[in-house]
Amino acid sequence: MPGRTPSSRVASSSSTAAAPAVGGGGGGAFFSPLSPLLSMIPGWVIPSQTHIDLLLLSMVIKVLLFPTYHSTDFEVHRNWLAITHSLPLRQWYFDAGSQWTLDYPPFFAYFSYILGIPNRWFGWGDARITALVDGLELANPSTKTYMRVSVVITELVLGAALVAHSRAPRQGRLSPGHLERQINEHQVRAFRTSSSPPTGGAAATIPETATQLPPSIRLLGKKTTRFFGGALDFDEATATLLAASVFFHPGLIIIDHIHFQYNGFLFGVLLWAIWAARERRLLLCAILFSSLLNLKHIYVYIAPAFTVFLLRTYVIPPGAESKLRTHPDIFFLAIERLLGLALVTLLPFAISIGPLVYDTLANGDVSEPGVGGVLSQLLSRLFPFSRGLNHAYWAPNAWALWTFADRVALKLLRHRPSLGQLLPVYFSRNIGNASAVSSASRGLVGDTTFAVLPSIAPSVCFALTLLAMLPFLAYLWARPSYRRFLAALTGCAFASFLFGWHVHEKAILLVLIPFTPLAVQSYTHFRIWTLLSAAGIVSLFPLLFEVRETPIKLAYSVLWALMVGGQLKRKVYRPVPSNLGLIIHFLEDLYLLGLIPLQIYVDVVHPMLFSSASTAAVGTGAGSVAGAAVSAAAAAAAPVVSAAMSIVQPAVTPLRSVETAVAGGLGSVTAAAAAGAAAAVAAVAPTGILAADTSSATSTGVAAAVAGAAGSLAEATGKVLPAVAQAADEGSLEFLPLMLTSVYCA
Repeated sequence: MPGRTPSSRVASSSSTAAAPAVGGGGGGAFFSPLSPLLSMIPGWVIPSQTHIDLLLLSMVIKVLLFPTYHSTDFEVHRNWLAITHSLPLRQWYFDAGSQWTLDYPPFFAYFSYILGIPNRWFGWGDARITALVDGLELANPSTKTYMRVSVVITELVLGAALVAHSRAPRQGRLSPGHLERQINEHQVRAFRTSSSPPTGGAAATIPETATQLPPSIRLLGKKTTRFFGGALDFDEATATLLAASVFFHPGLIIIDHIHFQYNGFLFGVLLWAIWAARERRLLLCAILFSSLLNLKHIYVYIAPAFTVFLLRTYVIPPGAESKLRTHPDIFFLAIERLLGLALVTLLPFAISIGPLVYDTLANGDVSEPGVGGVLSQLLSRLFPFSRGLNHAYWAPNAWALWTFADRVALKLLRHRPSLGQLLPVYFSRNIGNASAVSSASRGLVGDTTFAVLPSIAPSVCFALTLLAMLPFLAYLWARPSYRRFLAALTGCAFASFLFGWHVHEKAILLVLIPFTPLAVQSYTHFRIWTLLSAAGIVSLFPLLFEVRETPIKLAYSVLWALMVGGQLKRKVYRPVPSNLGLIIHFLEDLYLLGLIPLQIYVDVVHPMLFSSASTAAVGTGAGSVAGAAVSAAAAAAAPVVSAAMSIVQPAVTPLRSVETAVAGGLGSVTAAAAAGAAAAVAAVAPTGILAADTSSATSTGVAAAVAGAAGSLAEATGKVLPAVAQAADEGSLEFLPLMLTSVYCA
């Protein structure tokens, strides 16, 4: 700055260095009274003033959302608190007292137990929150506050992880001391023993430079360093912006703080595992991710990326694979590291399942399932393949497009049956199947049967998912780096989302959040992030279907996109595009603009057009169907009743009351029952009960009456069934906004 001397700059630097800098980013003054204590804590743990301001702002926003709509997931998680506090551990996964059964891994069950402790032990909130029976469907203000506060507090795990990610990673190559800690101890001792003591009789020590280490160990250190040399370009201001974009992400606001779930806590554990990878703490990374799998098994989607990453950075670094046969020390070191990695990976599984097994062995009796039964029940809860290909609300993936194409093909074949001749027989085998016609059109939970296109088996989903993952995994295996690791995480999550079995729409967050750090690496990454974020967030909008939440989700998402997207766009360099690049960019912008009319239709036009009209149409249709059924049934039953009354003497009184009921129009079911009763009495009555006149003329009259009744019922059925089908088609309009949103975002 003009006017300042070099000495003044030196003095300024000295004073800055002398000031407490705990937390960084302007947070020194805030924490200065605690500096002696906090100086013992690593700097990446302590938030800066900026972090604290963002935390307070987010908490204000989330508290204001407490009174909003909550989904059935609210009752699911409340019931899990009750299950874990009301039943023995061995019975947690067998409870079926309500439909909200426990279907998360044991770590999350223990987590639910911890969340219920303030209510059970200290009386916070409604006492029925942890009650198994009395607490069912409990949603009073006290309960809602208790549950929503638990989401906000546990989300601090995510906030702490984001603070760590906003700090600069460890830089530089691996030092000899670090190598000594990383390589196997007996290899170091073997090298010390074989080395000649230095002059002066001093004991052999590890050399001061890595080049003095044995070639095999030096190779391991060099190749391991190469992985960490591929770190992301780091800027603290940009990292803080990216961290804030995740903490304020509309997806987390919609799913956790309105719809109700605990994804913030779970993604916090995931980001801690990714942070451990960035900081070269590989065994800690393995333990954290293994623990995450025991919290929610959906993260198995990205397990292949973690597996390849750990194998190529901890067990067999690049270049070491070619030396495994020629350098026995590298081979044995790789084996020992593999066993060590397997041990720390299995440790969380043992801690998770161990108490369940112990309680079964120690307290279970002969009337209860043994260990095998408990573990089998656990697996059946975690992997319910009977739920079908699609979730109740289609996730915007390949199967949403497949199902939509099946619905369109069915409509075309109904109007143009001749088109069916162009299709293979296998394709059109289910057109007449009623379950196939309705299974994928109403957003119901259950298996999906296709009417025209072939059905999809779980094995097909698995094969396609694995094929889509392979390029990312091969890319990471060939030259592992932190950037490629994040790309592989995103790729594996995206492959599972696009082709997985019974994918939830909420799983899109597993794609969006790991990809966020890559958004500023290049303009291409930024455009991908923009498209993924826009489509992913909009695909979550149907979760909030009440009118009062519509302004919240739209305004908040647009504000987030303008603030975050605008800032990130300034931080990336846009190269001069080619002609093809201009066309692709135009199509991408056109797609993004298409989200506007989509939301106008879903949130404004569709409710105005079909809410009242559908109600009136369904009511009128139902009345017409009921009226037609009653009239047809009464007309069909009258001859039968009359004929039966003429030949069944003891049944005259009951049949007269039935006839009166039919004449009064009590409904098709009553009339049909009366007709059936009359025919049954005439058929099975003992001989003594019948009148003397049982001539062939009477029998012929009865037969004619029955035949006429059957004809009338058949005619009525022909009128009723189309009306029912029409009513069903009109009723399916309620699923139209969900289908349009899912297909467009897919």
